[in-house]
Amino acid sequence: MAVVTRRQAANGAATVAVSLGEPSMEPDVWRKDVRRARERIGRGQLLIVSVMGTPEPDGDAEALIADYARCARWAAESGADAVEVHLALPDPFAPQPQMIYENVPLAAQIVYRARATVTVPVLARLGVFRSPRVLHETATKLAPWTSGFVLIHAFHRRVVDEKGNPGFEGPGRERADVVGASLFPVASRQVEELLAWRRAGAWDRVVLAVGGISNEERAHYLLREGADAALVATAALFDPHFAVRFRQTRAATAVA
Repeated sequence: MAVVTRRQAANGAATVAVSLGEPSMEPDVWRKDVRRARERIGRGQLLIVSVMGTPEPDGDAEALIADYARCARWAAESGADAVEVHLALPDPFAPQPQMIYENVPLAAQIVYRARATVTVPVLARLGVFRSPRVLHETATKLAPWTSGFVLIHAFHRRVVDEKGNPGFEGPGRERADVVGASLFPVASRQVEELLAWRRAGAWDRVVLAVGGISNEERAHYLLREGADAALVATAALFDPHFAVRFRQTRAATAVA
């Protein structure tokens, strides 16, 4: 089940806290959705399917890695042009709260296994890093087995209501993903840092920007900086015509 709260950012775009829960729908359900999307995709469009492994009770790291690879295979078989390995999820094996991408050995094994399982490109979705150095070190470790990086989709934060109580009911939901317009300052800076390392010759991988791209200007800015694509999620949820307007402004700029 998805529970959403929202507030308006200064520019009028939404910032949203989302608690989705895991796992997702049964594999047969989402695989059918992927095939349906494949049938409807337009010329010049790519279908990127994001996958995650589900930690099992008393399961070990190998079981989680195998589940990531299994989901990657299912996504590719269902028609994905690329598989995004979602690493910006809580690490179930860490004694202190951290995300899977912060556990570099585990993240590298997940990406490697997915890469060895499918023939389509594999992308690594990352989250917020403590410093540019840690971002560089992590990307360098993952680069041999990934075609590119996607960052950043959310802040994983403790969410409370006006009285300081947990914003979402139920155990294990004290923390949630915060997405939307307010992410842009941090998300864009990390994209810029990753692009700087790429220009310096650290590795040659695509960089897909996401996070807080709430208007066409932000999308154009990141593409000018060198991002290979600008992805939107929350913006499209509130404004389904976002991509149409972006293409119109891009075409107008090209003509001018």
